[in-house]
Amino acid sequence: MLEDLLVAVGLRTKSALRRIFKPSFRHGRVFLGSYNAGNSRIGPVTSSGVLYMDASQIRRGVYFLANDTVLEFAIAFLNSFRFHNPHLPLCCVPFDNNVKQLLALGSRYDFAVWQNEPALLQCDEISACLHGSVVGHYRKLALWEGDYDEFIYIDTDTVVLTNVACLFSLTDIFPFLAAVSDLPKQKTVWKESIRDARRLTDRQIAFSANTGFFATRRGYLSLADAFRRLPEAIDLSKHMALSCADQPFLNYLVVSSGKPYTSLLALRRWTGIEVPLELWAGHELGVVKDGHIVSSRHPLISDLPNPVLLVHWAGLGWMLQEGRLPYFDLWNYYRRLSPPTVDI
Repeated sequence: MLEDLLVAVGLRTKSALRRIFKPSFRHGRVFLGSYNAGNSRIGPVTSSGVLYMDASQIRRGVYFLANDTVLEFAIAFLNSFRFHNPHLPLCCVPFDNNVKQLLALGSRYDFAVWQNEPALLQCDEISACLHGSVVGHYRKLALWEGDYDEFIYIDTDTVVLTNVACLFSLTDIFPFLAAVSDLPKQKTVWKESIRDARRLTDRQIAFSANTGFFATRRGYLSLADAFRRLPEAIDLSKHMALSCADQPFLNYLVVSSGKPYTSLLALRRWTGIEVPLELWAGHELGVVKDGHIVSSRHPLISDLPNPVLLVHWAGLGWMLQEGRLPYFDLWNYYRRLSPPTVDI
């Protein structure tokens, strides 16, 4: 899919893509420069051909989904996010109605609270159709109905280790950008039987992105799309890894949308561009010092991305109560970090 997309916009080689990227991740943005694909330009460009849009021109922000049950993880996430992103708009989407303690943190961490309750109830309805009961993870489907023109979604069982604003410019070319996809032997989206259904291509099946992080744009999906595609998804549900909540359904919506999609990991592997990457805490990550990973023994990359985007404890949260959380020192550094004192 990545290769097909690059050809479609006139980028026929990896080096051609590298030439238009002028990364400056340390400063929290990527300037894409001027690029003309034939007689048309990519993305929301001006007459100058500049793809990068200043934050003042478009509404950008970050969403997270949480409740009081995951309050400890939420506090670690919020401390890490605000430490590295003191000014970026942030919005909490309630996982359910159990959010009293969480919402009390709003002023401390300067986050807004999602207000469109009907959209959340529609998400609950979709989840009940697939699971027989409400599953709060599906509420991230409402995000395309939110206030941000471009947005990032981040799970709360993470710590954020850099300024994430750099990723917004990548959505000019890649309007759905997961952090991780195309992992070998991935079983958290589809069962093996999905191939027998002959409804998706091998490429669509292989994408199998983790939906705990993504950067995207308004209009890429919608709740109307989700409801329209729901009967098809129900028909495929026996092939879905529904124990992973929204992940199979959202993957299905993305890969069957007819629109471009990729991941940071795919970009890194195919182009060699040093985009920041998500690391999973279940892997051997390397040495942790002062809230950062300073050397890496990660099995998927030969060198440490500079910077690391975030560390994700997906599927490992239960280990916190048992005192066995991998890389506890890293997580606890941000859990115990004082909230930012800068004027945000």
